[in-house]
Amino acid sequence: MYREVGATSEDEMMLLKEIREDIDLIKRYTKLLAWDAILTNLNKIASSADRKQIWRLADGTLSTEQIANQIGVTVRSVQYFVQEAESAGLIRIAKRGYPKRIEDVIPSEWKPWKPRRGEEETEVQTQKTETKLPEGIT
Repeated sequence: MYREVGATSEDEMMLLKEIREDIDLIKRYTKLLAWDAILTNLNKIASSADRKQIWRLADGTLSTEQIANQIGVTVRSVQYFVQEAESAGLIRIAKRGYPKRIEDVIPSEWKPWKPRRGEEETEVQTQKTETKLPEGIT
């Protein structure tokens, strides 16, 4: 399947490229196979409008405190959601306190982000309403 690693650096780079391409292909197929389970788990965990907003904002750029402030909920509420989503394999914490979605998806049936009364919509909030599906899924 793979060529043997030769003495040259160029051969090693080609081998690594082949391996990377195979891994990417495996990841795409795995996502397609797991897609229904991902959406089912996400809809169970993101069971309220606030939890859906937490999911939208959990892109790794905002802390749990910043997410709570933007949505108007307690930090503890965000932390509970993140713990649940992390246990379900939907979120990871790469940097302490900064949750990041494993899959960058927002179901199309979710209502778009609307700030609470008296709040202004921010650029970060509006960017989080796109749905991104894996290739081959419409």
